[in-house]
Amino acid sequence: MNLSMKNITKPLQLMIFKQLKRYTSKIAVEIDGNVMQKINNDEVKPRQHPGIIKFNRTLLPANIEKALEKSVGDFPIKTLMEDCKKLNQFIASRHPPAEAEEINVKMKKIMDEIETIMPHEQITNLSEQERKQWQQRREQMLQRRIRERTFAWKPVQYGQYESIVYAVGRGAHEYGVLMRILQEIKKRDTEFKPQSYFDFGSGVGTGMWAASNLWKESIFEYFNVDSSSHMNELSELILRDGNENQQMTLRNVFYRQFLPGLETKYDLVLCSHSLFELASSEDRLNVILNLWKKCDGYLIIVEEGTRRGSQLVNEARDLILSLEEHSLVGHVFAPCPHDNICPRLSNSEDRTPCNFEINFVPTNLNKKTNRTATARFSYVVLKKGLPEDNTRAWPRLVRPTLVRSKHAICRMCTSEGTLQEIIFTESKHGRPAYRCAKASRWGDRLPITIGEHFETITKTKPKIKSTMTDNAVVQQPLKEE
Repeated sequence: MNLSMKNITKPLQLMIFKQLKRYTSKIAVEIDGNVMQKINNDEVKPRQHPGIIKFNRTLLPANIEKALEKSVGDFPIKTLMEDCKKLNQFIASRHPPAEAEEINVKMKKIMDEIETIMPHEQITNLSEQERKQWQQRREQMLQRRIRERTFAWKPVQYGQYESIVYAVGRGAHEYGVLMRILQEIKKRDTEFKPQSYFDFGSGVGTGMWAASNLWKESIFEYFNVDSSSHMNELSELILRDGNENQQMTLRNVFYRQFLPGLETKYDLVLCSHSLFELASSEDRLNVILNLWKKCDGYLIIVEEGTRRGSQLVNEARDLILSLEEHSLVGHVFAPCPHDNICPRLSNSEDRTPCNFEINFVPTNLNKKTNRTATARFSYVVLKKGLPEDNTRAWPRLVRPTLVRSKHAICRMCTSEGTLQEIIFTESKHGRPAYRCAKASRWGDRLPITIGEHFETITKTKPKIKSTMTDNAVVQQPLKEE
């Protein structure tokens, strides 16, 4: 049997090697002109494009770590570290207080359920004593189901010990989150040199540590508001390196337990992990509006990266963007590349929060360690005035980049207020775009403009299968799958 191609007729060879056309869908992508020019001129490498926020794991400054160790005093370290874990678990699972309307809806649903189980018709044949017992059982069932389905919210009271637990258990966590957010502001707005800083719910001063790390030379006033006097005292003690008789490491630091009535303006205003402590939606919105009126630059709102934390951040975002008074007009600086409704939270069926992730080294008083932990957070940075940043429309990655063989999958929030997934390949989008996408991480921005979907034609040679005949092997193209 001769297996050479000479035994195959020419028409059959043409049929075998006839190229097939495969229609695929492509999303047009164009790299920002300035970025592309810098890449072509070898001024910037694609893996270091300007949308990347270089942020590795964070460590607390050495002086803060030492001050925390001194502040612990005689409290038992083992018990303290266990309580730190409990505090983090509590904060991660926390709900905002239920609103009256929400409770009424739940009660109506529960009453319908109880009516099915214990219908009122049962009373007719009961004695007076039996009716009282029946009503009592019904009321107990109602209260039990309300407790089971409604989060038992109450404000957290931070005394001396609780404040130390918060500082040790949450200090490094919140410092890392705020450093990530503030570093983006510094990178994108190089001319921003804040002279004044205001922190609502300042706690032990984590926001102050981060802001002073980046702008210590320009900030001349730090104004901290926290309802716990013990938190304020511990914050001041940490700035004195754990020694009450030592001078504070920062200048002009002030503490208050309530929001001041004066309408003094501040360049940088922060509300970090504080909205869950407010008793109602009305209280939250009043505080946010108050802070926005005090803001003369950036307002930063941060919460846990849970669904409920993301909702509270979005609630504040929507309030600010709805304001029409000229002096209160603002826009979203980060993370959203738009001022539209959040595409993640507008879908009630999608329980995925809009959040981001950082790595940090937690404080551990038991032993020295470089163990890395992960923190997820939801945030918004709002800026007074109209947008001026030409790169604001760059889409932001809202989930980790999936790097696979010869392609990278990026899931992004776009300037149109939509969620978009693009599979980047070198052949479809070009080498620079593919390499930029491949190097980008969750939370980075891609310096691209996203275009429309359109079909492309890919020519491919068919796979060949062999069939035996009396004189030769006849090869036939396989059908497309």
